[in-house]
Amino acid sequence: MNRLSVCRVLLPSLMFILSSAVATAAEPVPQELQPWLKSQSWQRDTTGPILELGRLGSYDDRHIFAPCVSLEKETYSLWYCGSTGLVKDRMFVMGLAESDDGIHFRKSRQNPVFSFGDGEHSVLTPTLLRSADGQTLRENDRLRMWFSATDFHDETALHQLYETSSVNGTDWSEPSSDNLKHVYAPTILKTGRTYQMWFTDVSQDPWCIRHASSLDGNKWRVSPDPVLELNQDWESGRLFYPTVLKLGDAYLMWYGSYWTERKNTTALGFAVSIDGLNWYKHPENPVLRPDPERPWESHYVTSQSVMQLPDKSFRIWYASRKQPPFVNKYFAINTAHWTGPAAEDAPADKNEPLLKPASFHNWKQETRTKLKAMLGIPEKKVALQSEKRGELERDGLIMEKWVFTSEPGSRIPAVVYRPKELKAPASAIVLTYGHGGSKSQWQYNYAAQAYAKAGLVCLAIDPIGEEERHIQRRLGTRAHDPKAVHERAWNAGRPIMGKLVFDTMRGIDFLEERKDVDPSRIGVAGNSLGGAVASWMAALEPRIKMAIVSGWAYDNVTLRSKYCTKVPNQRMRELCTWPEFLSLAAPDCAVLVMNGDADWIIDSDDDGTAWRGTRAAVKRAAQVYADQGAAGKVKAWFEAGGGHRPYMAHPDALLWIHEQLGTPLLTKAQIRELPTVNSGRWCDAQQIKLERLYGTDLHQRGATLADFGLTPIDRSQLACLKPEERGTPAFTLEGWLSQIEHHE
Repeated sequence: MNRLSVCRVLLPSLMFILSSAVATAAEPVPQELQPWLKSQSWQRDTTGPILELGRLGSYDDRHIFAPCVSLEKETYSLWYCGSTGLVKDRMFVMGLAESDDGIHFRKSRQNPVFSFGDGEHSVLTPTLLRSADGQTLRENDRLRMWFSATDFHDETALHQLYETSSVNGTDWSEPSSDNLKHVYAPTILKTGRTYQMWFTDVSQDPWCIRHASSLDGNKWRVSPDPVLELNQDWESGRLFYPTVLKLGDAYLMWYGSYWTERKNTTALGFAVSIDGLNWYKHPENPVLRPDPERPWESHYVTSQSVMQLPDKSFRIWYASRKQPPFVNKYFAINTAHWTGPAAEDAPADKNEPLLKPASFHNWKQETRTKLKAMLGIPEKKVALQSEKRGELERDGLIMEKWVFTSEPGSRIPAVVYRPKELKAPASAIVLTYGHGGSKSQWQYNYAAQAYAKAGLVCLAIDPIGEEERHIQRRLGTRAHDPKAVHERAWNAGRPIMGKLVFDTMRGIDFLEERKDVDPSRIGVAGNSLGGAVASWMAALEPRIKMAIVSGWAYDNVTLRSKYCTKVPNQRMRELCTWPEFLSLAAPDCAVLVMNGDADWIIDSDDDGTAWRGTRAAVKRAAQVYADQGAAGKVKAWFEAGGGHRPYMAHPDALLWIHEQLGTPLLTKAQIRELPTVNSGRWCDAQQIKLERLYGTDLHQRGATLADFGLTPIDRSQLACLKPEERGTPAFTLEGWLSQIEHHE
């Protein structure tokens, strides 16, 4: 299961997907990307270069490359890098050319329009700020341009990212201080509030392509893994010159590499993605190749700019090199045209029915089987070996402390919350936890008591790596987050998400053994990462009848999250769409998706993309539920102006629980009449300190909670383990990792 690479390769004959390290079994491509992986037919529609070297003695008489093209007010502006002198003496400055049609350009009389200004550093590979679809995006009426700069006479060959800006495209501000090191050929899109950059990482050979993000375009956070690496047969030596557009749900990237088929040549490849991080390379790469019949572009065709035109076709501008000897780094700038995917290959209409009712059952079973295998859910279960470790009574509630077995070598400490008096087997809920959450943290402690006050049995377990399942018994550790932990689990065939889901399934096994639980009325509820776990439970666990997915989205935005969620979701999206994933819960499990529409923790671009996608997924899944005779059992609930909050303790969550599972001690009217309390005031009164990121009025301090007059229960009272068990392998993440690696 060694599939850590974020780049996928499609072989045209077998349509197998490979990681950069090893081939895997056949795996499909996300549905919305498939039209982009059909043949690309680029047509060169000129008889010669569109931009050539300048006259002898001019600043661009020897080298010219890196076109950056903008279309504003029906005028094409093309900025490019030019230099005079021998290759060893080159120092590039920036020129400008303009055109009415994108083909016939005239150089500006003001050229060169920009230089680094120190007589040493070259201005290289400029890129403009663009909207998601690649159109020029001005801020405060100014063009923002980033470029790489280096001193070719400096033996370190350090390339750094700089920025400049302009109103008219000819008068540019002084270069900024360096933004990021080892950056060459950046391409930058703004999606919502987020600036996304893809660039060539030239820190070491072989060069690769990386991704970075920023909230201001100045301070960049580089994603931990390369997004594109050498792994197709045509590629050699290095990858470079990414150009990215985002059209609908698809990210499109054209990129360059040396071409193995012909010596001393480069060509352009193409890749697609649904998140900008996990890419699928075109099976027919390279899609644009040098043309020996055109001497001025017989060897190099890279350092490109790509634009979708108003008629939805595409135009590319690229630099070229003629045959050796290479006295010109690049010799000319050229263009080509592509009509785009054929109409019959266009992405499917999102309003079309998802699945035919007659085929739903078989599809559901097959998809569940594949997803369980991907998550590494064990097929066999061992005895729970449940041990009660005591109980405490408080305000009409009983809290029982237990330990039970999840799998060989992995035990779970858990607390059962229940009313002191139960007249009949009750409905039950298993809690699932956000990053750093565990059974004694305030929001889960609160929700568990609230559910018990409503007459339910609630099971609160410690997730792997937290509280009593942390090697030092610490809270809020996020111990499973690091890349090294993800890789160990994934390579052993047991992804972290699969472990969280399986432990929750074992919690259901535990509840089913209890006489005070009605096994036909069990649900799950969780927030943030816990919402993600709840979504997987709804999709895969046939025994649950209700799920509250709080603080989570059914949208591709979740693919730009932490390893435990993004990698399984990337693989899931190869098998089904978000509406289909949600529909796996139909018809038996009622799903309520609860979010604040101002939650930028999940909606990371802060433009509503996550919530539009979630609403669309719920709307389409609702039709499947209706077709299966379960109309009204899937809903999206949003709090206007709400942030990342524990909505599973909101009165409306209790209403959903009442409708789907029952609340033995509360009627619907009583729930509606419950008083509420603000979470921030409650936490202050209980002297609970919130994490800095979440402890704001927008997020956790702003939650509305059903008010039962609750007080927190100290973690020491909820501790289940004996002193000699604390930190032992059976109760730690480290122990579990060693166990699964031993049995791989």
